[in-house]
Amino acid sequence: MSTNHEIGGATEPGAARAKTMRTAILAVVAVLVVGGLAAFFLLRKPTAGFAEPPRDVPYMDGKWIRYSPAFAARSKLEFGVPESAGLTPVVNVTGTVTFDPERVAAVGARISGRVRRILKFPGDPVKAGDTLAELESADLGQAQSAVLAARAHAEAANANDKRESQLAEARVSSQRDAELARATAASARADLHAAEQRVRALGGNASSEIGVLAVTTPIPGKIVESHVSRGQSVEPSATLFRVADLERVWIELAVFERELGHISPNDAVEISPQTNLSVVLKGKVAHVGDVIDRETRSGDVRVVVENVDGSLRPGQSVLAKIHTKTTPSAVLLLPRDAITSVDGKQTVFVEHDATSVEPRAVTTGARDGTRVEITDGLKAGERVAISGVFALKSEIFR
Repeated sequence: MSTNHEIGGATEPGAARAKTMRTAILAVVAVLVVGGLAAFFLLRKPTAGFAEPPRDVPYMDGKWIRYSPAFAARSKLEFGVPESAGLTPVVNVTGTVTFDPERVAAVGARISGRVRRILKFPGDPVKAGDTLAELESADLGQAQSAVLAARAHAEAANANDKRESQLAEARVSSQRDAELARATAASARADLHAAEQRVRALGGNASSEIGVLAVTTPIPGKIVESHVSRGQSVEPSATLFRVADLERVWIELAVFERELGHISPNDAVEISPQTNLSVVLKGKVAHVGDVIDRETRSGDVRVVVENVDGSLRPGQSVLAKIHTKTTPSAVLLLPRDAITSVDGKQTVFVEHDATSVEPRAVTTGARDGTRVEITDGLKAGERVAISGVFALKSEIFR
């Protein structure tokens, strides 16, 4: 009995201490948790009197756009009046390089045949008369053989004519035999001429190898296309090579009808490849189209450009700047950056008071690269935003 009491007496104080320690630990943890949550919510929730200020952006007020002086300063909004001055339009338009038709040739065979040899390939320079390929042709061979036969017959007829003439003068043969020999010789010469002409019509040469046609170029330049392989059978309608002289090319432009009336033949043009605008070539307007395309509302303009250095290639896209010769007249002009597009309409921002503007659609006319003619929608003396236009538009017309 005494033993159990002692044990019990020693156990009860230890359990009490353990319970007290657990309670203290739990209290510390609770304090930390509550403190952390309080700090989290204090950081997340702004205190009264410190709410975020509203964004300083323009807004629509009826037909006006209103903004603060701070926005105007931040956007560098500036105003100016339209300039009344003369304008010589400069038309900027894209175009495509094409061959000069007078300096390009489609080379083919005039008869059927088989390709025996190819002498020139794309990129090779050629001179007029150079042989590009050789064809074997039975038709040409027959025509050349007919020339040889006709030549032999003509030679015999000419010799007989000469002999009969001598005999007639010596009164050994009759005058009639001499006249008959003369007629026979004339007929033989005509047959020879016809046979030689047939060979030339087939593109051959009576003195060349029998049955072999030399395909030659009629112009100097460079081989730009080749559609032939050795052993290939070709027909008279086939184009075997394309030869072009690229030292002069055409630029085909499509100019909108509102600008077409300013352009005239011989207007100076600056041409630059779109891949390298630092290259500038000089040209002149050679033709202004007489027809307006109904779908694109544009007309064709052709420019001739000297291309000695070969910087332009057919099919290449270029930028053309046409300097027109239109006599300048006094019109209302605005900087190009003062005009923006809103809902597909050319628009300017006209000053209403110190902190508001009116967005107004205008009609534009000719341009000279930096200035634009205003033909309708604006009066002389009205102040228009000429700087900061993009910032004003982007905040309102998103």
